[in-house]
Amino acid sequence: MNNLQPHHGKGIGSQQLVLTLLIPCVYLVYHHVLFPLFRRDLRTIPGPFLAKITDLYRLFIVRTGSAHEYHIRLHERHGPFVRLGPNNVSVGSPAAIPVLYNARTRFPKSDFYPVMGNVARGKVVPTIFSTLDESVHESMKRPIAQVYAMTSLQTYEPLVESTETLFFRKLEKLVEEERSFDLGTWLHWFATDVIMEITFGKRVGFLEREEDVDGILATIEKRFWYVAVTGQLPWLDKLFHKNSLITFLSGLWWKQKISPVLRFTLDQIEERKRARQGNPEKKGQERDFLSRFLDIQDGRPDIPDFWIISWCQQNVQAGSESTAITLTSVIYHLLKTPDSMQMLLAELNNANLPSPIPWDMAHKLPCLDSCIKEALRMTPAIGIPLERVAPPEGIELSGKYFEPGTVLGVNAWVVHRDQQVFGVDAASWRPERWIEAGPDARKAMERALFAFGGGSRVCLGKNISYLEMYKVIPELLTRFKVCYFRFNRFDLSVHTYDPTPIQFELTNPRREWSVKNGFFTYTKGVEVKIQKRTSSD
Repeated sequence: MNNLQPHHGKGIGSQQLVLTLLIPCVYLVYHHVLFPLFRRDLRTIPGPFLAKITDLYRLFIVRTGSAHEYHIRLHERHGPFVRLGPNNVSVGSPAAIPVLYNARTRFPKSDFYPVMGNVARGKVVPTIFSTLDESVHESMKRPIAQVYAMTSLQTYEPLVESTETLFFRKLEKLVEEERSFDLGTWLHWFATDVIMEITFGKRVGFLEREEDVDGILATIEKRFWYVAVTGQLPWLDKLFHKNSLITFLSGLWWKQKISPVLRFTLDQIEERKRARQGNPEKKGQERDFLSRFLDIQDGRPDIPDFWIISWCQQNVQAGSESTAITLTSVIYHLLKTPDSMQMLLAELNNANLPSPIPWDMAHKLPCLDSCIKEALRMTPAIGIPLERVAPPEGIELSGKYFEPGTVLGVNAWVVHRDQQVFGVDAASWRPERWIEAGPDARKAMERALFAFGGGSRVCLGKNISYLEMYKVIPELLTRFKVCYFRFNRFDLSVHTYDPTPIQFELTNPRREWSVKNGFFTYTKGVEVKIQKRTSSD
């Protein structure tokens, strides 16, 4: 007779199974919910409840394309510190900028940045912007820093003016055809053709063909959208995009598609190297960035080829977007604000400017300077926080201590609306604030202007952007008469350097533009039409 009682063993096994499942569940709840929720240094930081227990909240608001608006509203409601994740805090105080982004202390970047790194032959290729290694960043930046100095960039003026000439010729064609067009799109084409000519000595042809050639701009926008969203949960990028096993296996089934930006870059580098081999006397004589990068490599054989590729790509991908956004912002706000337009046109018309307008004259015009600074303030090109990690000793900001490893970031859209620095009308366009401010107040505003980042990681290409903006805006407004229609018509200019007077008008002045935040804050809906003035005008 069998006296075995198997049901007793089964009961014990069930209890063990429950305990086996329960222990990790309790740990996960404690580690991912209770500990972040009641963490000593962060439990008093206000913010949405969901943000305190999961980074999915951050991902959600970035996916809306309006993260900058969410951040502004959250800081208006909660104050200078807002919790955006279990270990992530948005800092809305301009006073935090010189602390977090100090060139001497150099707090580490967060895991958001490697998401921007490219993958080549199964390996992650670092860039100046994406690398977390300060030694790599310094090694890549030091050889080319002087190339981006304003004294060097002035030698690029003829290249900017070459594209300007084509741009204005295209505008005159639009007059003849009586076509309306999206100003932001055309300024994007212009800015990208300029940066291509400055970088490679030749344009891609956006203005010539009046289209996004080879989908380059769409590719860049799609890439930064991926970075903005996936960067909120960086482990997703490590798992699905920068996973060496997945990269290897995918390569067995299909050939990795190369982006049109990288393809154009590789073609230009290869073509230039061949030309230099056949004509060594040209070395040191060409004015574009690529030639200067290759000259640097000739003097430093230890510089790998992928650095040249990375330097060129960062020019194209970042330089065109930020410049186009700010140019569009300047013209849009001038068209929507007749008083500002009148102020700037009066200055330009009284300045006796030559054509083309040189940088040396343009950047000294106070009204022009104030309009560009106000556009950078109102519409900073980057719409999400630039994250830094608290060091091993922790960090104190505005009297609040944050433990080591806490991710902290400043969003320019938030600090640029600080009323203590920019005034009670900080949410409104008013370029006069830069002229009216006393020396101390103006310095405070300039320190709080965060459109190009700050510290040792400040945007290398900011001087390129300034060069383009200070040259093309006055040239555009002095070549063409500009008027704006709201309920009545305002004739805003009194002089023109162009023999064929032309006017801009918004096709729908009551409609506001739209801003889509996908890392860069892309603008849409600035629909304008250019017409010849009649004798009755």
